[in-house]
Amino acid sequence: MLFYVVLLLLGAGAYYYHFKTNRKKIIERLETVVQRRRDDLAKNVQEAKRIGDKLDATRRDWIAGLDFEQLQGELQRGHVSAVEAVRTYFYKGVLAHQKTNAVTAFILEAEQQAEEMDEKAKSPSYVKPPMFGIPLSLKECLKVKGYDTTRGFVQDAYRPSTEDSIQIEHYKKLGLIPFCQTNVPQSLLSYNCSNPLFGTTTNPYDSTRTCGGSSGGEGALIGAKGSLIGIGTDVGGSVRIPCHFTGTAGLKPSKMRFAHRGGGASVPGKPMIDANDGPMAQDVKTNVEFLRNVWGDIDFQSDRDPYCPPVHWNESLYASEKKLRVGYYIDDGWFTPTPALQRAVLEAKKHLEAAGHTVVPFYPPRLTEVIQLYFRAVCLDGGQYVLNKLLKDIIEPTINMQVTLWMIPTWVQRALSYPISLVFPRMGVLMSSLTRDTFELREAYADIEAYREEYVGLMMKDNLDVILCPASIMPAPQHDIPSKVLCGVSYTCLYNLLDFGAGVVPVTKVSKADEEKLINEYPETDKWYQITKKATIGAIGMPIGVQVAAPPFREEAVLRAMREIEIAIHGK
Repeated sequence: MLFYVVLLLLGAGAYYYHFKTNRKKIIERLETVVQRRRDDLAKNVQEAKRIGDKLDATRRDWIAGLDFEQLQGELQRGHVSAVEAVRTYFYKGVLAHQKTNAVTAFILEAEQQAEEMDEKAKSPSYVKPPMFGIPLSLKECLKVKGYDTTRGFVQDAYRPSTEDSIQIEHYKKLGLIPFCQTNVPQSLLSYNCSNPLFGTTTNPYDSTRTCGGSSGGEGALIGAKGSLIGIGTDVGGSVRIPCHFTGTAGLKPSKMRFAHRGGGASVPGKPMIDANDGPMAQDVKTNVEFLRNVWGDIDFQSDRDPYCPPVHWNESLYASEKKLRVGYYIDDGWFTPTPALQRAVLEAKKHLEAAGHTVVPFYPPRLTEVIQLYFRAVCLDGGQYVLNKLLKDIIEPTINMQVTLWMIPTWVQRALSYPISLVFPRMGVLMSSLTRDTFELREAYADIEAYREEYVGLMMKDNLDVILCPASIMPAPQHDIPSKVLCGVSYTCLYNLLDFGAGVVPVTKVSKADEEKLINEYPETDKWYQITKKATIGAIGMPIGVQVAAPPFREEAVLRAMREIEIAIHGK
């Protein structure tokens, strides 16, 4: 017996030695790639700055002061050229990048694309597309010909896409000019924004706090006024959380409103919960104008992807004078948000009521079960796909918690979940979430289908058009906090599980009164609440958004409610 124990220990020791030796070789090789990539980025930024400096500073500053609608009009009238717009946003993008580390590459070909468009515009017969010459920023995971889509993995650097995705082709057809790619967290499965290849992207309001994720680079760039319109992706809040953290506005449409053929995903093969691209901008009005043009021409995408139905922009739904019935909640029953987020929902409720809409309480059912179903469906292989990629890479320290959980076998997590739940019930829920086998995965899919039916049934029973709720559990925290509070995405991941359209509009900022209420009244009943409370102290002045959601193909109703909240706050 002793012989077998010794043999087992020797075998385990040999495996560990081999694993550590192999990891050391991988890291040494990849560290040279990191240095090369960062050197290349520095040169790329310098070239973007040189291009931006070609434009007269007075002229550039005037163009930089135009909002989306104003710039669109000036470009259509020919008062501003596409080249001037691109050079201006190279300049503004560089400034925003220097402040936040948001950009992974400036698309230097944008200047040539702009020159070609300006040349075409000289012809009297040329009809300018609706978004002629407007610079567009893109999340790094979106396929652009000649540029990487690493998703923060060093191993995928210097493997550029061979063609544009269908959506990028479409945006170019509509006149938009992609001018930069923006940073993401490693693996995309985090709501911070840091990876070993490009480093950490910071919040434009406070560099010690995160800009969110996984479309964090977009949030930081737009929040720092380095872009007017950008595209992110969202599988659990990746558009909406960065918008909330950075004071910007964005929408995650339901899955089938954009083409997916030829795209990529953080974890391929998860049919019940998939990512969708969505616009992010400095205001809701810009998102509306963008989607009005894109969905108004959606046949371009449908013709190239038969799985994308030709559902056009529904102006009658957006511009309807019929008052909305809105269901609202300030606490989902899983994770109580901090006081500022609850206040923001109540303020948005008052704005909608003042506009004549009916706003009634709504209670999303069984959020504890939803959390389990969401993580089971996203990490449908127990996290092994992402873990295998991470073990062949330099692992970003801010996602160590996720990596640790994925490395613990599912059966061990299940065995530990019960004793842990006695002292930390919500961690127990998380540790019992990953699937053990295909039978359990099938059950999870069936439960998601049943939950969707139940949720929509509750909305229909109350004749609700949209839902109003918090966008997160807290304002932007420090960079390491998202990994420590993994289940802080309940307010957003719910609407990925439901495949609803959902967007975020900025409403307010954290006040001194919010902080006093946080200190005196916010719960500290478990470790996650304690971490959240500590992270939120000192967040006075950070932006706070609210979330609006509606069933698939009713995104125009979501945008209508968001826009009415925006008008009530800003008067325009």
